[in-house]
Amino acid sequence: MDEAELDLRGPELVRPQRPWALIGAALLLVVLVAVLWAKWSESRGEVERLRAELKVVYSEAEALRTLAAQAQQRVTILEKQVQGIRTERDEANSRATERIVPKVPAKPTPKSGKSTTR
Repeated sequence: MDEAELDLRGPELVRPQRPWALIGAALLLVVLVAVLWAKWSESRGEVERLRAELKVVYSEAEALRTLAAQAQQRVTILEKQVQGIRTERDEANSRATERIVPKVPAKPTPKSGKSTTR
């Protein structure tokens, strides 16, 4: 080989420097993507668990609403029954007192104060 040929190939033989900043940034990006993927997977599982728990809570709340409505209906019926029993009791008491104590006409009472005689 000729020295002239080596001079021509000389610049071609020199390797350019590697862009270490770009390589480091790419590796950092890979690490960030891996961390974000792991966190996303974790949060997705948490969302699914919370959705299932929310379904359970909603079904329990609906069962409690149903029980409360039934209890309110029972209370309304019982209040009506108590009112009916009170009415019957009051009527029975008034009939019993009428039988025991006959109605006596009230005597007119003289008015006190000035006398009508002079």
